[in-house]
Amino acid sequence: MSTYEVEHNTTDPSNPAQPSRSRRPDLSTFFATLSEVSSDENRSRRGAVPPPGDISALYYSLAEGLTAMRLQGSGSYYSPDINGIREQLANQLNNPILPEADNRSTEHGDDLLQEMIQILLQRADRPPKEVEGVSEEFCDGLDRVPRSSLKPSQSCPICSNPFLDDKYPLVVRLPCHPTHLFDLECVRPWLRLRGTCPLDRTDFAEQLREKAEARKKAVEEDDEEEWDGMYG
Repeated sequence: MSTYEVEHNTTDPSNPAQPSRSRRPDLSTFFATLSEVSSDENRSRRGAVPPPGDISALYYSLAEGLTAMRLQGSGSYYSPDINGIREQLANQLNNPILPEADNRSTEHGDDLLQEMIQILLQRADRPPKEVEGVSEEFCDGLDRVPRSSLKPSQSCPICSNPFLDDKYPLVVRLPCHPTHLFDLECVRPWLRLRGTCPLDRTDFAEQLREKAEARKKAVEEDDEEEWDGMYG
């Protein structure tokens, strides 16, 4: 079992020899749980309706990871004790949450992280019946931004790390706006769970569901027309 330092990508300040790490926490536990409860075809419990507690745990797990990221960025988090993270999450509940349906752009950085954490905690308290996010296929199909197109001033809206700090950055562009660029490692868990753009709340998952429903309806109408032609 990995230590909390490994799980949340933290460092021990008593060991000066340790290299500095990025603000991206290890979310392996989150993705392992997601694979169990996701409605994707490759989930291990096909046809099963996930218990509400499992869905709630997913939201809370990602909220913990983002809280660790936020505290690392502020330089105030060093304790390996998970209680420190959960204390911060409890404090978040006392802050007013911004309406998720408000399609405005949020400045990236700590404010965006705080808003994302609040939304996750709200959903953890009242979890949906199934995971609402997009598929892994959707994430794999996002436009990749080549390193040569990136500028030194550009950074990920979630972790705030400059894209060019990575020797081989994996930056994606969300389809809602040409300037909505993210580290795939940062935006992927949010997309898989929520299915929305963190900046303007464009709901990609809902768009995909509507398209799938329209295709299904078109097939049914074609079948009805074929049946009427044969026996009408």
